[in-house]
Amino acid sequence: MELGPWIEKQARLSADLMEHAISATHMRRTRAQFGQIIVPARGSVLASPAIADWNPEPDYYFHWVRDSAIVMRTVAELAAHARDDAERRRWTRHFEDFVAFSLRLTRLDLRNFDSHSGRSDPAFRKFLRRDEDVRALTGDALLGEPRFNPDGTVDILGWSRPQYDGPALRALACGRFLAAGGRASAEILDLLQLDLDFTGRHAGETCIGPWEEAGENAHHYYVALVQFGALVHGRRFLARPAPEAEARLRRLLDAHWSAENGVYAAIAPPAGGRDDLIDSACLLGVLDADLPDGAHSVDDPGVWATLDALDALFAREFPINRGRVAPALGRSRRDRYFGGGAWYVTTLAAAALYYRGAIRSADQGLIARGDAFMATVRDLTPADGHFSEQVDRTTGEPTSARDLTWSYAAFISTAYLRADAVRRVGSRS
Repeated sequence: MELGPWIEKQARLSADLMEHAISATHMRRTRAQFGQIIVPARGSVLASPAIADWNPEPDYYFHWVRDSAIVMRTVAELAAHARDDAERRRWTRHFEDFVAFSLRLTRLDLRNFDSHSGRSDPAFRKFLRRDEDVRALTGDALLGEPRFNPDGTVDILGWSRPQYDGPALRALACGRFLAAGGRASAEILDLLQLDLDFTGRHAGETCIGPWEEAGENAHHYYVALVQFGALVHGRRFLARPAPEAEARLRRLLDAHWSAENGVYAAIAPPAGGRDDLIDSACLLGVLDADLPDGAHSVDDPGVWATLDALDALFAREFPINRGRVAPALGRSRRDRYFGGGAWYVTTLAAAALYYRGAIRSADQGLIARGDAFMATVRDLTPADGHFSEQVDRTTGEPTSARDLTWSYAAFISTAYLRADAVRRVGSRS
């Protein structure tokens, strides 16, 4: 199938599969080893609806603040591009349910948290959080939680904390919804102000990065950039700007530049050679922050230099990229999570940057380069159209989580960018 028709077909399927993870009240998840029975609430977003227990697939049956915000930004796009009023109302309802659910998460009272230790299998108690740590979750500590159970209860398992990109991404999603004509309800404005205030207070602080590596409590380019983007875009909707926080983030973002290697480093201060500094999370940060211009936007030559370096790295490192016009991208050279393969979201990020660049520059050649990355995604997509989290670097077979909701959201958003680029610039293909 030609690329354009395949993208349209896959985008429709991706929307259906993504929606299956939103307000999945029809599902039921039992974690017998922890004494849990979980039925997702309205407004929750499953990172993956697949039932797995790390044997061998990961358990992503959680409402991640980061993932859910990215998905809801795509929901806002789907509402804006809806074919009729009924479809627009459906996607709008999903977004409004998400806002209500998110607000409930920020108001959890855990002072009388009932420990699961007594209900858990003794062999699994080592994975539980300490009761006193859960009971201490209030205020910013609660807002810095990376994930919750989709029924609206606290995550009782150990994980990499704190994470400060989730509220910023949620603010960006709310801003996208409002910019597309969504209703400025009291609830969405409350959530937006809550998230922007939190982002301002924690702007530039060290935290766990987007890949949630336990040993990387550091200054992450991705986190700082989405925080900066949230504050910049947030000026449009709310009356409490944070110029000091913006200036602090701008200085930190600039400190990620490695003049010696000519790339943005994922973690600051930069240390090491080029291939050890770069990470595809930098590309995701540029896309998610969506700055209007200047440094750290699609107009920044350093962003394109970093993309070129990632292109060269994975073209060389992954056997599946032999002979490809555009390589499938992984996360970083050191990544070994579930084999450290190519991710759909990172490969789509490369395509999306080229499409966004084409829109800015009216360069048809950038559309063609974006299409080369989309053709790689097509080649690595199973016949049934279901996206996993990643594919094996050698065989191209799906690995890690099945039906990763983020993968579907990334595809839909990239398809919209391509359509916009072709409409504005035209295409030679």
